[in-house]
Amino acid sequence: MKTNWERNKPIIEPDEKTFSAIVESYRPESSITNIHLLKGGLSHSNYKLDFQDGSSLVARFTTNKKTLTLEQNLNQILPKEVRTPKFLHLSHRPEFSVALVEWKEGKLLRDRLTSSPNEMYAIGYSVGDQLASLRKLSFDSQGFLDANVTVKEPFCLTPKSFIGIIESFVQNGPMTSRISQSLTHRILAYAKKHAALFLEDESEARLVHGDFNGLNLLIEGTEVSAVLDWEFAFSGSIYLDIGNMIRYDHFPNMESFEEGLLTGLKNNSIVLSPNWRQLAKLADLVALCSLLDSPFGGKNRFKDITRLIENTLQPY
Repeated sequence: MKTNWERNKPIIEPDEKTFSAIVESYRPESSITNIHLLKGGLSHSNYKLDFQDGSSLVARFTTNKKTLTLEQNLNQILPKEVRTPKFLHLSHRPEFSVALVEWKEGKLLRDRLTSSPNEMYAIGYSVGDQLASLRKLSFDSQGFLDANVTVKEPFCLTPKSFIGIIESFVQNGPMTSRISQSLTHRILAYAKKHAALFLEDESEARLVHGDFNGLNLLIEGTEVSAVLDWEFAFSGSIYLDIGNMIRYDHFPNMESFEEGLLTGLKNNSIVLSPNWRQLAKLADLVALCSLLDSPFGGKNRFKDITRLIENTLQPY
């Protein structure tokens, strides 16, 4: 799952004095005893900070002021059922922005995807429950959010818009230099063949996490303990988050996980199209093409994304 992907941006490496100054603005009496860089993030730089009193926080660094401001504002209005770390403090400096966030215990979902069928069902159920919980936050329209959690740019997947988006990628985008012409033709043909499925997408304008996968969910036992990293959140179709979640579907017992996921959604009154898997894969094709079209990345990332696109194009 995103194995050996290159980072979007270099890791931000503050010195101990800078860490102390950041913490002092929030907890002036606290003394840091350990600073540990957390692996996994590809855009932000995340550190676990341990304190003399035994408590811990996460310091989350970025050069993009907007993303942390969005996360802070979104954190304040998320439905109470969503298990996410509390956003505690935000400060902006000329060289970076940094947030202090609650530390949550748990293992990455990625590291639990080889669990037994019963455990996978239970984990999937909890994931579905959390996805349903975040969908309780509604908007006036579908689209991308500004830092104030307001839709600023329309984005809605319909048969027509889906084909138009895919055409823009395969005809004009940087991705055309990263894959074969044959593959670009196949992507567009596939999009045109299946675009009508979006007529079955009855999603309302509700919250999409935007990076809902095994690297951003923590699991304790078989329960989701935290949904992390909300910088890509927007208003849109639930199938975008589902597609992201099932993107890497080669793990054993994924059928049990997906059964639990669907049950967790259904028990929260979210019933998907009978063609939910195809819809999710189509929606995720937009995300994969966007990643392949991005200025960020390298050989490993683009190779993996190309493989995932090839898998998407396989017959149902």
